[in-house]
Amino acid sequence: MALNFTLVSTVYNEAARLDQTIKELKKQTLQPSEIIITDAGSTDGTYEILLTWQMESTIPIKILQKVRCNVAEGRNLSIREASFDLIASTDFGCRFHPQWLESIIAPFSDPSVKAVGGAFAVVEEEISTLPAKAAYLLFDGYKDDIHEDWFTPTSRSVAYYKEVFDAVGGYPEWLTLAADDTVFGRVAKKIGYTFYMVDKRYVYWGRHQTALAYAKEAFRYGLGDGEAHINIRSTISKCIELILRITCVVSFLLLLPLVLLNIVPLYVLLLLVPLSLGFRPYWRHISVWKRLQSYKYNTKVFLYSLYLMEKTRFYYLKGFYKGYVKSPSFRKEAALLLKRNYQV
Repeated sequence: MALNFTLVSTVYNEAARLDQTIKELKKQTLQPSEIIITDAGSTDGTYEILLTWQMESTIPIKILQKVRCNVAEGRNLSIREASFDLIASTDFGCRFHPQWLESIIAPFSDPSVKAVGGAFAVVEEEISTLPAKAAYLLFDGYKDDIHEDWFTPTSRSVAYYKEVFDAVGGYPEWLTLAADDTVFGRVAKKIGYTFYMVDKRYVYWGRHQTALAYAKEAFRYGLGDGEAHINIRSTISKCIELILRITCVVSFLLLLPLVLLNIVPLYVLLLLVPLSLGFRPYWRHISVWKRLQSYKYNTKVFLYSLYLMEKTRFYYLKGFYKGYVKSPSFRKEAALLLKRNYQV
């Protein structure tokens, strides 16, 4: 029996990629019963393109608009307007394989399945600039293995019944820019829901072309994690590694002239060995590069990826600090309540 479901998303200034998104959604082997999109007040023609699509579509489409709503609020608005209990959600601006919707809806033929998460990848052929190639290395080719026990689905590819949405309480609107889907997924797991994982990578994540864009993305992720008070252990680890790296490099530069001038013995440099633990991300990254190394991902790309690693980590930590320390009291209270109730 065919399952009726609603496809939801939220958009803001996606005009440049919206035609491609619509085209690929029209090619889906399984079409949604309805589509609901919340526009956050786009100023680039996105809203007008959506209205044109709405008039031409054979599938019922609702276009909502709430100026300056954040992603979580836009998602919640769309879901609460849905006519069907089964919800499929994505981020407009992604690319889609024709079988994407079919892949995340098919598991619901088993009545025990309440939530499904999908894997994602990138269109490797579109990775062309030096920063994009470097990021490809940093993200290990965007091909991390997924497992139901630890993988939290992103909003790029997820589906669930409204009972899951209601039990979680919707997406956390108190977050500014990011981490809403991470919090949603973690809370869903904490209250007993299991995500059936679809490992076919049928959603393709559009990637940036410049180092600054990757840095801004890292800042957003850090801000969201800081506001939600999540991933604290890994963030502390990043801080410690960064401090150790800086201390090691500065100490080496200070000691080297003294060693060369025979003012201090050479073995003094051995004191820096414990500080070398700060370079652990470099050792892991070297192993990734050895596996992905090619004419496209050459030494120049590898060296640039080390720079991009430092830049994005700094921006992530900057965002985390702002989110964790500088957030207004209502966000801090919401984060503490989240931790107290769900231990996410």
